[in-house]
Amino acid sequence: MTAQQRWFASDNNASTHPLIMEALARANSGHAVGYGDDPVTQKAEAAVAALFRTPHQDAEPLVRFVLNGTGANVYALGCLAGHGDAIFCSDCAHIMVDETGAPTAVTGAQIVPLPSTDGKLSARALAHAVHEWSDMHKAKPTVLSLSQPTELGTVYSHSELSQLCGTAHRLGMSVHIDGARLANAAAALGCSPAEAAGDADVVCFGGTKNGLMFGEAVVFMPAILEKLGDTARLRKTRLQLASKMRYIAAQFLEYLHNDLWLSNAMHANAMAARLADGARKLGLSIQYPVQANGLFVRVNASVADELKANAFFYDWEGGLVRWMASWDTTEEDVDSFLQKLAQALKARQSKGPARSEAETEALHAELLEKRLWLKADWNCVDSRVSDQSLGYPSPPFTQPVLKGTATIELPDTLSLQLGNKTIAQCVRQRKSRRAYSSASINLTELSYLLWSCAGVREAKAKYAFRTVPSAGCRHPLDTLVYARNVASLAPGLYRYQAEQNRLALLRAASPIGSDQELSLDAEFAEATLGQLWNCAALFCWTAIPYRTEWRYTSASAKLIALDAGHACQALYMACEALELGTCAVGAYDQNRMDQVLGVDGIDE
Repeated sequence: MTAQQRWFASDNNASTHPLIMEALARANSGHAVGYGDDPVTQKAEAAVAALFRTPHQDAEPLVRFVLNGTGANVYALGCLAGHGDAIFCSDCAHIMVDETGAPTAVTGAQIVPLPSTDGKLSARALAHAVHEWSDMHKAKPTVLSLSQPTELGTVYSHSELSQLCGTAHRLGMSVHIDGARLANAAAALGCSPAEAAGDADVVCFGGTKNGLMFGEAVVFMPAILEKLGDTARLRKTRLQLASKMRYIAAQFLEYLHNDLWLSNAMHANAMAARLADGARKLGLSIQYPVQANGLFVRVNASVADELKANAFFYDWEGGLVRWMASWDTTEEDVDSFLQKLAQALKARQSKGPARSEAETEALHAELLEKRLWLKADWNCVDSRVSDQSLGYPSPPFTQPVLKGTATIELPDTLSLQLGNKTIAQCVRQRKSRRAYSSASINLTELSYLLWSCAGVREAKAKYAFRTVPSAGCRHPLDTLVYARNVASLAPGLYRYQAEQNRLALLRAASPIGSDQELSLDAEFAEATLGQLWNCAALFCWTAIPYRTEWRYTSASAKLIALDAGHACQALYMACEALELGTCAVGAYDQNRMDQVLGVDGIDE
């Protein structure tokens, strides 16, 4: 690689913008008072404060310049939290995975990662986590730290930020924004950096990744300043007080002049979109929505290695690579890279499928790991003491719902003559159907489908006989239904309570085609990788492993999988009997589906 090359590894690798270089040169004249007591710094602080002032504020935000991104985060978080406190963030946040433990080491607060979808947290997950951490034996939930955009290149919408900030504040937490690329988020949303940060209390406004040589701004909103102590001295103790502050300040003055921050970010975002569009046309899979200046792509390792020889970039978790566009990325850079990518893909295709030795070894290890749970046998089970044998109480056969949850009684289908097909006809005609009409199904039909795959025939004190087989009558599955088009049933996500033959409303939804925020179509379409298919009702089975583990310990995973097959096949047959189309979806995004359904991904 030559010095003139531009890569796709990181916007940190990009050169400094010529206008910023000129501003540095202008500042490099004569003497100036150090540590920020110079006219250039005071003018730059006022300019950044004006950029972040919102109409409802009675006072100006306080701006303090620091040297780098990690320093900005550590300084900001240290003003909000300390020993005995917890800082909640996404499981892929920069402060969690890329800052060498600095926030905890310096502030003394505990970093608590929360499960994310596409790098983003939800207000529901935050509220649940705060409740779980309300115990005095856990660190106190004090700060919510959000990356905007996220480490995966996705951008929080205005409504998502409003819900998260509102929930955090209601629960007594402050909100910090890691905005190393906040300019890119603002450009994506078409708004100011202040609006892109929502109602955060402290915002780290980055410049280094968007054309500056060095330096970031930490912006304290007026409301939080009333609660904080001496933030000036804390900046010094965090090693972020630059003696020649005018050189950071001069950059920010130019950065804000004529909206250089915005034009740089818009260009970087546009180059990432151009690169993503070209990659898709070459048949590559883009893992996350491309909303800022980065994209994450699944590409063969040999192709990636060949590309790196010309334009360096980083490998990422999960077999992905990350390509980042910068303020100085050109259309020629993108098109040249895509041309080399096309050549590398064509060369690999002509050689036929191939794996490196390391890839082969990793694949075989993964396959072996997945096979082992299929081999669980009774020798293993018999050698372990189960919770059942220890006298522990049997877990409930249906997950409980919150007290006061609205429920809907379902029609009793046993007395009705539903369907005119014989078993033989259903078996012969059963097939997967992925295209549906816009007609609704009725509540009796939905009740019949639920009963067929999860119904209770007879309930005993400690177990229940159901309509589908289950090892030891443990029935580890719960059935959740996203009702989209069911006559006489309000759209929403419901949990089937089998013993009572009723539905409990978990999340209300707006009607099909509605643009209201309650619509769940977009969430389920993303979770099922686009396989919602205009269905009238989407059945989702969750596993509660402990119901089976209570008796069968290490063989439980195999038995749960078998039980899931029984339930799914029963639903197929019931749909065929009613002449309704159905299709099983095994390819879905596990983490996203967990979040949409509101389950923790561990115990359910």
